[in-house]
Amino acid sequence: MAPGDEAELVAAVADAAARTTPLAVAGGGTRAGLGRPMQTAATLSAANLTGITLYEPAELVISARAGTPLAEIEAELAGNSQRLGFEPIDYRGLFGSTGTPTIGA
Repeated sequence: MAPGDEAELVAAVADAAARTTPLAVAGGGTRAGLGRPMQTAATLSAANLTGITLYEPAELVISARAGTPLAEIEAELAGNSQRLGFEPIDYRGLFGSTGTPTIGA
């Protein structure tokens, strides 16, 4: 499942809940091998839930959807000489994973 917007996401989660079906949640895939393998019938991908939804540089506020690539957020901030106040870990080198780092999922 790869919902394209919040309404589709809500519908997918509600459907899985109604059927008591566990869901694995996937973002950019950089932490796919981390932790114990999930025993789920379906994977909910946040790959289509991208984009910065709010950015107020003067207020130092930014909000983005779960699948937004970290590089997109960092580029937007850099355009205003800003950066994240923390260093999100890029797991690709550590775990040999592929994918695009995201903050959400």
